Amino acid sequence: MQNPNYFNYHTACPKCRAKGLDRSGDNLAVYNDGHQWCYRCGYHVPAPVTIETTKEKVNNVLGISQLESSISTKNCSHLPSDISSVLSTIAQEWLIQYDLTLSEMRRFWWSESKQQLIYPVFDLEGNLEFWQARNFAPELKTKYFTSGNVEDNLHILGEGNVLILVEDIVSSIKVARQYKSLPLFGSFINKQNLIRLRDYVLDDIAELGIWLDPDKFQDATRLCKKAQELGIRAFTILSRQDPKYYTNNQIQDIIEHWRNTVITTKEQK
Repeated sequence: MQNPNYFNYHTACPKCRAKGLDRSGDNLAVYNDGHQWCYRCGYHVPAPVTIETTKEKVNNVLGISQLESSISTKNCSHLPSDISSVLSTIAQEWLIQYDLTLSEMRRFWWSESKQQLIYPVFDLEGNLEFWQARNFAPELKTKYFTSGNVEDNLHILGEGNVLILVEDIVSSIKVARQYKSLPLFGSFINKQNLIRLRDYVLDDIAELGIWLDPDKFQDATRLCKKAQELGIRAFTILSRQDPKYYTNNQIQDIIEHWRNTVITTKEQK
């Protein structure tokens, strides 16, 4: 097996170049697992997370190796040992009904032994923060299984000046095609994370939309009030279905309707 830390080539370091340094363009070392390191300024790019590297960490945790693995940090349960990037037919059909693209479907993994469609979330260093699984085993009574540090994690997708909070990852992926989106992997966000959003994610003109499932509109209203009390330009969104059921145009129309109705009305008072 090839050493994962095997050196490939040198290239220019963007951090050094920004300071007028690295004129020879060879400060940054690139390794064949994808990680990069600048020996002068310490600029670091971690290796990309792949199904292979993750399975290796899973095997380490399960006792195949005695090496310590970051896969079990932050109270995160072990991923199934048979995780695969090849989704089952039932998993593909479930995602296709929400019109996810092939590239969007590649964010998910499958466990045949557990009959779970898994969405993993990693930190910038490639360590597993948490994961959520959609259960397809008929004997399981719950639809979802979540493990890890979900409550303190802000897994933001997309770009823009409007951030939409939604309950599930499929809704978040669809909303993120046009707006910033944060899946709650549930229906709650604590005050500490609202403050983090205010101070580090939202700027003075950014707005926060709270679009929970129809049966959680009262929860959305309470969250909106808490956000407004913290000085966040927040608004709630009410729809007949979960966000993931709508097309791109419908998502945009719904968000803009409630955004203009709530924000504009509030500013006119």
